[in-house]
Parts: sequence; structure tokens; C-alpha cells
Amino acid sequence: MGTKMRAVHRSILDAVLRVDPSPTALLDIGCGDGSFTRVLCHYLPGTSITGLDLSLPRYLGTATAIRFVEGAVERLPFSTASFDLVTVSLSMHHWTDKGKGIAEISRVLRPKGRLIIGDPLLQGWLGNPLLGRLAQSIDRGSFSSASELEGYLLSSGFDSPAITLVPNSLKSTFLITAQKA
Repeated sequence: MGTKMRAVHRSILDAVLRVDPSPTALLDIGCGDGSFTRVLCHYLPGTSITGLDLSLPRYLGTATAIRFVEGAVERLPFSTASFDLVTVSLSMHHWTDKGKGIAEISRVLRPKGRLIIGDPLLQGWLGNPLLGRLAQSIDRGSFSSASELEGYLLSSGFDSPAITLVPNSLKSTFLITAQKA
């Protein structure tokens, strides 16, 4: 697929492709216009893929290989243990309640299911209080610190999350991976 991807999308895709065994059901939270969800679909033939966003463009309903659903991460409209992989790309900082969102993701993940997030954190230059507030104001989001995010993950039943800097992301975007116990 000849699509040029942002560094964060490349990092998420690389992490998804390293998941073993390959997922049978994937949920892409905060899918927006569905462009990255389509990339996931291309690389994961045979995987049942669902994209979720608060508001979806009307044209997304015509896609045949991907199911698009409107909804909020804090109230996921899916049954318990529905997915074995959940991806989140550049949307977590817009969630109303990150702790509740992570808990809901844990609920819909199967045991040993994986979560892969790519999002800015209050680390590096964003850890500077002035720069962090400015970036959040411009983006109209609320970034978490690595320790806050790790707390949400551990309290929701995820084992030892890994948080690494996404290369070529201006030292502000991180890849967070975790496995449900």
C-alpha cells in the first residue's frame, strides 16, 4: 500500500504486525475519517475490523470490509471480550475520562488481548508546564503523563505497559503497548 503515513501510524502499524497470533477482531478507537483503519484492514486480511468515533462522516457507511460505529470510548457499545486487539491513534487526549475509557477497553478486550496507543504525553518538551499547556490549548486536548497513563492501565487489569517515544515525532508522541491479564 503506497500510502504515506505519519510516524505515529507507522509505529502503531509495526506494533500491530508484531502481535502474535494475528488478531481475529480489532477495534480502532477514534478512527476519524477511517483512513488509518483502512490501512489496518489492508495489512490484516481476514481480521474483523471495527472503527469507532464520536462522529463519523456519512460516506464511511459504504465501506464493506470495515464496520464503522459511532460511540464514545467511555461507553463502548460492544459486548464484553469482543476484541483481541484495540488500537488508539491520536485520540486519547480528547477523551472525557481517560480512566473510564481504559477500563472500557479492558472490558471489551479478551483475556491476553492487546492495547496499542499512539498519543502525545506530558513528557519531553511537553513536560515543560508552559509548553505543555500551550500545546494542549492549541490542540484542545488534555495530555496525560506517563505515570497517570500507567496508573489507568494497571488499575484496569493490564500487565506492565511499555511506553516508548515514537521516532520522528518531535519528541512528543509516544507508543503505549499493554496486554490484558
